[in-house]
Amino acid sequence: MQAENIGRYKIVRELGRGAMGRVFLAHDPQIDRHVAIKTIQIFDALQGTEQQQARERFMREARAAGKLMHPGIVTVFDVGEADGVPYLAMEYVEGATLDAFCQPETLLPVKTVVEIVANAAEALDFAHATGIVHRDIKPANLMRVGETSVKIMDFGLARGAEAQITHDGALLGTPSYMSPEQVRGQQLDGRTDLFSLAACLYEMLTAEKPFGGDSISAIIFRVVNEEPEEPASLHERVPRPLSAFVQRGLAKNPDERFPTGEAFAHALRAAASEISADVSSPGGSEAPTVVRPAADVPELPKPSRKRKRRGGFPWAAMLLVLLLGGGAAAGYVYRDKIMELIEPPPPPEVWYEATVRTEPEGLEVTLDGEPFVETSIRYKPEGPFAVLAAQDGCRSVTHQVSAADNGGEIVLVTDPVKTDVQVDPGVNGARVRLNGKDVGRSPVSVELDLCEENELAVSAKGYQNNTLRFAAGMSPLEARNAAAGLQLAGIPLGRLQLPATPQTVKYYVNGEPRTRGGDGVSLPAGRHTLRMVNEALWIDVSQKVTVQAGKTAKPPADLPGIADLVVQAFPANCKVFLRKKGGDWRYVDDVPLRSQIAAGEYEVKVQLKPTGQEEVRQIELFPGQNPPIRVSFGRS
Repeated sequence: MQAENIGRYKIVRELGRGAMGRVFLAHDPQIDRHVAIKTIQIFDALQGTEQQQARERFMREARAAGKLMHPGIVTVFDVGEADGVPYLAMEYVEGATLDAFCQPETLLPVKTVVEIVANAAEALDFAHATGIVHRDIKPANLMRVGETSVKIMDFGLARGAEAQITHDGALLGTPSYMSPEQVRGQQLDGRTDLFSLAACLYEMLTAEKPFGGDSISAIIFRVVNEEPEEPASLHERVPRPLSAFVQRGLAKNPDERFPTGEAFAHALRAAASEISADVSSPGGSEAPTVVRPAADVPELPKPSRKRKRRGGFPWAAMLLVLLLGGGAAAGYVYRDKIMELIEPPPPPEVWYEATVRTEPEGLEVTLDGEPFVETSIRYKPEGPFAVLAAQDGCRSVTHQVSAADNGGEIVLVTDPVKTDVQVDPGVNGARVRLNGKDVGRSPVSVELDLCEENELAVSAKGYQNNTLRFAAGMSPLEARNAAAGLQLAGIPLGRLQLPATPQTVKYYVNGEPRTRGGDGVSLPAGRHTLRMVNEALWIDVSQKVTVQAGKTAKPPADLPGIADLVVQAFPANCKVFLRKKGGDWRYVDDVPLRSQIAAGEYEVKVQLKPTGQEEVRQIELFPGQNPPIRVSFGRS
């Protein structure tokens, strides 16, 4: 069931539908007028970038058509989206599209056809002056709204004049009316629209397409390679000057066509100036009437597509007699046309041209080693061909210009100087360092300057450290592939048997407390630190232990022996403090002191309680008995 509204517009009825969407007659309540609403309804059938490109194409139509305010172009009032469907609100025009006048029984009088097409050319001239090329001129996109007035519709294929015709292999346009350069996907300007308009004129004069065919491929082949049959030979109502005009409008080379819509319209009206105003259409009873000069001038031969061989019929001599002899009046009138037939102007000098850009944009470009600041390059088809080059840091690219570049775009693409690589060594939270600096925990994206050498290092507890070096000048793809291979491998396990000790100790392995017992402690293969502590006995011993994969390490209990510490003082009201070198003082007991501690070097401090006087001694204790330490205060 059809919706009653599109946005604020109330639907009256459907006017038609095409490949991209539907067109409705609608009423705009805000200004109380009828408008034509064009919707695009194919987006849901597209995926991802295809849908985005289709939407962008629709918005191009809105932007392009919205710029064009001309009586010969349908006006765009509004653009919007309703229920996810984009739409255009356009001027509603009542009339008939020109494809209704392309059948043998519906052909319009020649004079009417000429004026309609000339008006269309002038509207196109306005569009081209703004930089817009329609790219799909055909009878179905031209609406006759009066005797000779015309409206150009559907700028759906319009882009800036600098754009290309094809994108990702898609053919945009209607093949029967496309110019050769459009078929080839070359750079387009307004002359492609004038070619298409000439094809419309051909069909409206003869009821035949200039490039017919049973398939798209056959049509395209003829557009590019074959000349159409002359209109005058297809239909007697087409006079030769008008037939010659159409042939020029359909020239394969854009430089041989009319340069602007204004020139097209002027030349068209001039070519038809000898046709009487009351020439009937083929469906009427009258045949076309051609007004000839007073003098009796023989009908001119059809222009040949090839140069005549020497010794052929002396047309040049006969025409020269007409110019100089008894048919002077007729010769004067036809002089320009006759001279064009017998001696066509020399062909214009041929140049090839291609646009030039860089990716990334803005790189410095050289042409044969010299700075090149233009956006396009012109060159002779026969060469010699120059070399374009671009530089971006350590990246460079060169391109040998060739004939194949003509009409296209030369893009100098350098590999990026910087790129992001994903670091995921297979362990979440692994430490990642780039060139010695922490850059986060895995998985993490890291930016590399590919013009420099880089080093990525990853580490995680229980895994073997891994390092990857990137050579300077590596491509982004090479860097990403290399980073993807940076993995952490688990460290193989071994066991550590905690040693038995004659004194009770606390065990620490790599700083973590451990309990002796069972078959030992499971540890990754490698070097580990074993610490044994008994604070009361002043035992604190650390040693390095190597654990091998699949094996049990059994280190000896490398503990010091136990020594006797005896401290005596006079007077006896003293405290005794003890510390190892570099450590903190610990209170041991009052004197007299007798204690057992680990053998080794110590500092002993004896402090007289009443006065705070202190005396410090450096001592070394050996396992077993040691001489007492005696301290006296108040004696000289």
